[in-house]
Amino acid sequence: MVVIKLSALVLLCMAALASARYQRYICQVIEDDWCTLQKIYITSRTDLRGLRFPDDQFEKIRIGQHYNFADTDSVVSIFSGGLFRRMSRARYLQINAVRMQGIDIPDTVLELDVSNNWISRIYIDPDKVYSVRKLKMKNNLVTSVASFKYLNQLEELDMSENLVHLVNFELFSFIPYIRIIDFAHNRLLEVRAGDIDLVLYYLERLDLADNQLIGIELKKWTFPSLRMLNVTGNPIQRLDYFELQRAFPRLWRVTY
Repeated sequence: MVVIKLSALVLLCMAALASARYQRYICQVIEDDWCTLQKIYITSRTDLRGLRFPDDQFEKIRIGQHYNFADTDSVVSIFSGGLFRRMSRARYLQINAVRMQGIDIPDTVLELDVSNNWISRIYIDPDKVYSVRKLKMKNNLVTSVASFKYLNQLEELDMSENLVHLVNFELFSFIPYIRIIDFAHNRLLEVRAGDIDLVLYYLERLDLADNQLIGIELKKWTFPSLRMLNVTGNPIQRLDYFELQRAFPRLWRVTY
C-alpha cells in the first residue's frame, strides 16, 4: 500500500509539473481572419517553456488590447526570436499595449504593429533577410533607427511619438520601396541628408511634424513621387520654394 501511495504521489507531482510547464493558447476572438490571444504573461526570454500558440491555422495574430492602454490584460516584456518561433506561421502581428520593452524583429512577418508599448531595445540581425513591409512602432521609447537599414523591404514606417533625436536619411538608400515615413512627435533636432544624392522613387508621404527642426537640407534629396510633406510644429522659419520644386516635383501639399 505504501508503494501504491508513493507511486500515486509521484504521478500527481509529474502531472502538476507538466501542467505548469505546458500551456496552449487558443483564440479568444476570431474576426476577419484575425486570431486574438489574451491573458499572456511573459516577462523574460526564458518564459517560453511549454508555450503553444495556434500556429497551424492563423496568419494574423493579435495580442493585447487595442482600445485601452491602461487596462491591458497581457504582458509581453520581451518579444524574442524564441517566442516568434512558437507562432512562426504568422505573417501579420499586432502586439499592442503589453508593456513590451524589447523586440527581436521577426524575419518572416509582412506587417508588424507594436504600438503603445515601452520599446527601447530593438534587435535586427544584419545576416537575416527580412520580409516586413509595414512597421508600426507608434508611442514607444525608441531613440535610434540606424539599424533599420536592414529592413530593406519596408514600404511603410510609423515611428511617431518616440524619442528619436536624429535621422540620417542615408539609411533609406537601403530601403528603396519606402512609401510612407512618419517621425511626427519625436525629439528631432536634425534630419541629415547624408553624404550621397538620395533618390527615393516611391516615397509619397513624409511627416516630421512636432519636432525641434530649424531647417531641412534638400539639396541632396530627390523624391519624385512625394505628395505630402508635414513639418508643422517645428521652429522652421521658411522653406526654399525652388528647392522644394526641384526635390519634390509632384508635391501638392506642404504644411509648416
